[in-house]
Amino acid sequence: MKDFSSRPLHTFGVLQCYATLLVRPQSFLTAWKFLYTAATKFFLFQFMRKFRIIRTKVVHVDHELDNYIPFKPEVLDIYLDFINFWLRPISMMQQKFGVRKGTEIANEFLKYITLTYREAYNLYKKCMTTTCQPKTDNAGLKFIRLMDPHYLCVPSLHIAVIILTTSFYRHLFEQDLFTEQEKKNWIQELEAHGMEIADSVLYLKQHSVNCIPAALYMMTKIVPELVSPTVAVPFLDKLLRNDTSIDNTTQKKITEHIQFIYERFLLEGTMEDDWKTPVLRWLDTYEPYNAHSV
Repeated sequence: MKDFSSRPLHTFGVLQCYATLLVRPQSFLTAWKFLYTAATKFFLFQFMRKFRIIRTKVVHVDHELDNYIPFKPEVLDIYLDFINFWLRPISMMQQKFGVRKGTEIANEFLKYITLTYREAYNLYKKCMTTTCQPKTDNAGLKFIRLMDPHYLCVPSLHIAVIILTTSFYRHLFEQDLFTEQEKKNWIQELEAHGMEIADSVLYLKQHSVNCIPAALYMMTKIVPELVSPTVAVPFLDKLLRNDTSIDNTTQKKITEHIQFIYERFLLEGTMEDDWKTPVLRWLDTYEPYNAHSV
């Protein structure tokens, strides 16, 4: 077992992950289940709605607070680092413990992320959601919009997977398999970069502030062993905290709004057998703010 105390997570390449997860016996079935789930219940599902093969209701979830968050196409590279964000720790484990042992540990995470996509889909198939997006000349962002019909906003899978990743590895790093310096360095780096990606979904207008509470709530309900309110609330407190262009009063309003909706879902969810019920009830009555009226 190697000591990587002085090596940042972002230095671990992910090509080995692509080459091993889909073929190693320890992860073969789980990795392909994840790919199948993401392909059919996220990408294909949206295009079926776009081309009217299915007629699932689509609700706009824009909020007035979205107007106070600047549109920043320059953060596209951060946004696109989303997949590598959760693959790098797997690469680290394969190099630290060996490919076989590292892949065995990664298998558990792959099961969690597949569950996350599947549970989100169970809500999406009842009600799709979208937001208004500003015009852009950025070629990369145009390509993303071409490949993503933008019908699956609530809950935000980006936010859900970010908090899943940071929570999963925070628990893993508590084990004696890692040095104290590795634990300290990597969890700080993982959480900091996770927040950068979380901010980027708002800057690129891929999501509204309304897309975040449902993601935190979903993870609180489906993986309570990893995500609890004591994890979710500090997470949302850090959103946009490094943006000096948003004044403190507005930042407070954004945080309070997200926390209010999150706590509403939690409270209503205690009376329901299905975690989706409070979110679907909210979507059914929500009156979106029309960004085009500004």
